[in-house]
Amino acid sequence: MADKPYVAIAAQYASEDEAVADFDALHAHYKDSGKHASFDAAVVNRDKEGKVTIPKRDDGNKHHGGRKGLAIGLAGGLVVALFPAVALGGALLVGGGAGAGIGALAGHIKNKASADDLKEITETLNAGSSGIVVVAEPAEADEVAGLLTHATNVTRKELAVDEDKLDEEVSEAND
Repeated sequence: MADKPYVAIAAQYASEDEAVADFDALHAHYKDSGKHASFDAAVVNRDKEGKVTIPKRDDGNKHHGGRKGLAIGLAGGLVVALFPAVALGGALLVGGGAGAGIGALAGHIKNKASADDLKEITETLNAGSSGIVVVAEPAEADEVAGLLTHATNVTRKELAVDEDKLDEEVSEAND
């Protein structure tokens, strides 16, 4: 199958409270519009030493295996691709599927995305700040970005995913 395009959006905030407020607005928007299944985002905190935690995540109650694209939690995979140590904290693994599946997502994203794009997204989430990472369909990227009203910095990058190959990689990792 050909690659399917997505848009990775990273937003930086002065505080976790502001990030959570925008995350909650995104969540409500997707739920109210009946598109909750396509909602995939995480609030990320990066402390002064660069340690990353995920205090809030919603992937629409998705489960790995037999699902494609946003349905298997691309935002979680993107966070692990950006900050590999986050998986060790366990916050991302709760509700997001098995650790091996998250690792397969991260590996697929790293292999498909430009290193420069991943670096730019990582740099949006400065040490000592909070942020949101969202993966959206290209047609919804402007609307998503418009809901990030408290953000001090927003980076958008195209992301291509071979959904069939990704689904296979995640399934194999979870076996």
